Amino acid sequence: MVSADYETRLLAEPLDDYSHASSRICGLSSDVIEEFLERRRVAFRWWPRLFGWESRLLWLLSGASIVVSIFNYMLTFVTLMFTGHLGALELAGASIASVGIQGLAYGIMLGMASAVQTICGQAYGAKKYAAMGIICQRAMVLHLGAAVIPTFLYWYSGPTLRAMGQSESIAEQGQIFARGLIPQIYAFALSCPMQRFRQAQNIVNPLASMAAGAFLLHIVLTWIAVYVLKFGLMGIALTLSLSWWFLVIINALYIVLSPSCKETWTGLSVKAFTGICPYFKLTVASAVMLWFVQILPPLIFSV
Repeated sequence: MVSADYETRLLAEPLDDYSHASSRICGLSSDVIEEFLERRRVAFRWWPRLFGWESRLLWLLSGASIVVSIFNYMLTFVTLMFTGHLGALELAGASIASVGIQGLAYGIMLGMASAVQTICGQAYGAKKYAAMGIICQRAMVLHLGAAVIPTFLYWYSGPTLRAMGQSESIAEQGQIFARGLIPQIYAFALSCPMQRFRQAQNIVNPLASMAAGAFLLHIVLTWIAVYVLKFGLMGIALTLSLSWWFLVIINALYIVLSPSCKETWTGLSVKAFTGICPYFKLTVASAVMLWFVQILPPLIFSV
């Protein structure tokens, strides 16, 4: 942390000595650099240095988010890897259920969660920290309500897979796998808003650590379910759901207990049930946009 006097001297001094001043830029905060850019014109020779400084900050922030996305995706990937040890038929059913059935719920939840990050980011920038917790709770209420619809699709996924052109045997195995993922829908409904709630506050490094921990635990649990307990396809699916619920629990504990969220999370509130309709319209628009752009093309090519 750079002291206020040091920051004031940097803003007041001319930047004639490039080597000396450039070393000082690397240790300054984003607010100070923004103030520096507003006070004076910047010579062209400073642009590469400022570009590198901005890129470093972006990678520090986005790097952890990338790690979270990779490990969350790897949960399903590891599940399919172990499913392949059960047989080709089980792998085919689980794979088509993951793309055709799980992809639908994934697109809905992830699209709705993008609205959380937008609104929470605005509240954080406006320093309305207490409102962020209300927004997160309101999102979880809507996500849990939206999860009810995919539940029926998961339970009766066999006819859906047959309508997509899958054989009777593959559709049957896909339905078994999809039914085991029903608890995951509700875990995902809670996890998405909580992750976006913390990302809006730049609390991303703990998210990456938790995602890595859940991934390692999932490998162990899946191995036990397949090779020790021999639970079969349903057991593998339930293990994936259990790993997602583990991720939800540790995220919730961090939000409630960590000092980093003491200003933004003030406890459960009935205010989460107010203003749901306007927020619902925003989440639906976000979900539809993401679903058509990122989720629908893989579904089409999988048919």
